[in-house]
Amino acid sequence: MKTLGMLTIICLTASIMMVNFILIIPKFGSKHFGAPDDIKAMMSKLPDKPIWVNIFGGLIMILGLLTIAAVLVWAIVDTVKFSLTFQQAFVRFLILFEGYKLFDIIFFDYLMLTKLKLPTKVYPETVGAKGYDNFGFNGKSQIAKIIIFFFVSLILAYLLTVLV
Repeated sequence: MKTLGMLTIICLTASIMMVNFILIIPKFGSKHFGAPDDIKAMMSKLPDKPIWVNIFGGLIMILGLLTIAAVLVWAIVDTVKFSLTFQQAFVRFLILFEGYKLFDIIFFDYLMLTKLKLPTKVYPETVGAKGYDNFGFNGKSQIAKIIIFFFVSLILAYLLTVLV
């Protein structure tokens, strides 16, 4: 049950960060966080926001990353503190990493970007971009992350239950 709470915090934090990338720092968000190429090009042509807006958006991003890191530290400490078995630890980290990735693919890529096309509501300049109709625009990257997260979960479980 704790693991699902941790996953919820990670997904909520990622959602706040996504809103930040769309509303506050769209150029940075589209460039560094997986927008289709044509949308990246359109977003790069938007007028620059005032420096204080970019600083505020950067702070939100840093706080989000720190929150996610804190949840992962909590998961690691909790795994050791309660002497989880290898299988329990593996399942915990698999749920955290793959659960987040599933949330990312379904909620951000599929729902927000390709079905609802939310960025077009804020940036009408991007209406008509082909990227909004290409659900698999980052498929190779997503598959690579799914595989990497599996092995990261395996390694963490091993390190925390066998070596500690």
